[in-house]
Parts: sequence; C-alpha cells; structure tokens
Amino acid sequence: MKKIFSLLFILLVVVSVSSAQEIPQNFIGGGGSTNSTSSTNSSSGSAGGSAIGKMTNSGYIMIAGFQAGLMSTTYSTGSAVASSVVIDNVLFNGYEKLDDDYVEASPRVLATITSLASTISPEVSYVEVNGTKTYFSGLTSPSGFSGTSFIYDATFSDGDNTFSIVAYDRSGNSETYSRTLKVDIGDISATSVYIFPNPYNPNNGVGKIAYSLNKQDTVSVYIFNAIGQLVYKREYLSGWAGARVGYNEVDFNGVSDFGQTLANDLYFLRIVSGGKPIGRAKIAILK
Repeated sequence: MKKIFSLLFILLVVVSVSSAQEIPQNFIGGGGSTNSTSSTNSSSGSAGGSAIGKMTNSGYIMIAGFQAGLMSTTYSTGSAVASSVVIDNVLFNGYEKLDDDYVEASPRVLATITSLASTISPEVSYVEVNGTKTYFSGLTSPSGFSGTSFIYDATFSDGDNTFSIVAYDRSGNSETYSRTLKVDIGDISATSVYIFPNPYNPNNGVGKIAYSLNKQDTVSVYIFNAIGQLVYKREYLSGWAGARVGYNEVDFNGVSDFGQTLANDLYFLRIVSGGKPIGRAKIAILK
C-alpha cells in the first residue's frame, strides 16, 4: 500500500511540474515573505535585492553573491517586451563611435538609457571594459546613473579595447551596446582614406572624403592634379569635424580653390598634419 501511495505521489509531482513549465511566469525573489497572484510571485522584505526573469528559463544570474534570477528574452502575451530597453545617444567625449574606431585613452562616456516597460535596474545593469564589469549601483562620482542619464569616465589601454553597456529593466528586459575601440599612443596617422563616390562627378552633388585619425590634431586635406599642381586645400582644426579622433567625414564639391570645377582626370589626395603626410588616396573625376 505504501508503494502504491508513493508512486501516486511521484506521478502527481511530475504532472504538476510539467504543467507549471507551460505557464509563463515572472519571478521577483528576495529574502522575505511571498505574495502570489495567478501568474506572478513576488517577495517582500528582500535581503538580497531582486532577481528577475522567467520561471521556465534555465539560465541563472548571480549579482554580488546573493542575488539570483532567471533571465529570458522570450516572453508570452502579457509579459514584458524584450525590445523595450533603449540605449541611445552614446557619446565618447561628445562624439559617436563606430565599431573598430579610434578613441581617446580616457574619454567621458555619456548615454541615455530608458525602458518602455519599467525602470532601469542599477543593481543588475553594468558597464564592462576589457572584461571588467562595474554595476551601475557601484559607480562612483563623477560616474553614475540617475534615472535615464548614464555617465562613465572610461580608461582604455593602448591597442584594442572592448566596451559594453548592458542594461536591464525591472521587468527583466535587456539591451546591449557594444564597441571594439582602438587607442594608439604613437604618432598621428590617417587610415582608411577614401572618397565616395569614386569616380566622382561634381555635377551629381557633393561627395565625401573620409578617413580615421588615431588622435586629434589639426589636419589639412590637399588635392593635386596629375602634374603635381595643388588645386584644393582645406584645413580642419583639432577637435572639430575633420580633425577628431576616430572616423571623420568632410564634404568635397569638386571645385578647385580657383573656383573652377575640376576637369576629368586622376587626382592625388594627401592628409597632412604638422607638415607631414599622414594619409593618401586617389580621386578620379569623371563627368
């Protein structure tokens, strides 16, 4: 009789667990008592903060050694929306950065972080530089997170660096901003120098000259014709458009410094800083 009762009890447990896995539930756990609704459990008097996530997911996250939760990016009807967290306007010393772009060694990073579903959780959200995480709640002044404003004074090393902002809201939604950024403490250089479109037709509108600088400094753009005559020169002051660390893009209208549209030919572009060429490219004018 005891064996039959035991078998029935195990069967009931298995059925109960199987049914529970089919019901989407969010769990917010702590160290206090538990209040339950039809699909949500929450605890009050938490000693370890909140752990957020979906009951049917198998991935756990530990925060500061005493906070755990189940994280999921897939939710059923009535649950939070995974795309509701937005990391926007990420600026390094006032400028956006492309992936694999150059950056200063110690930039101030600003960002706006919001959620359509809930508020951002500083205990779970973090900034990560070269594998080292700092939670928003652990940022010290002048770095910090207040409401929606994120400020972080980063320190990068010479060479390639990884930078990420990972933000969670209190409904379990998340978003990640990530960049690989380069620091070069050597002499100034211009890389990836090109014009687009190329060949360029001045009659079709303004073209662009693009290049990346490993550090900011005043630079000049020179264009010479096929016989070596200077036909175009522009100077860009350090820190301004055209002379910033990282990607730069400046206008080119195909008009010489003498007010004439450049004739069909092959031209030679030079990026110059401190009287030294630091980058070069060829431009074909074809009308």
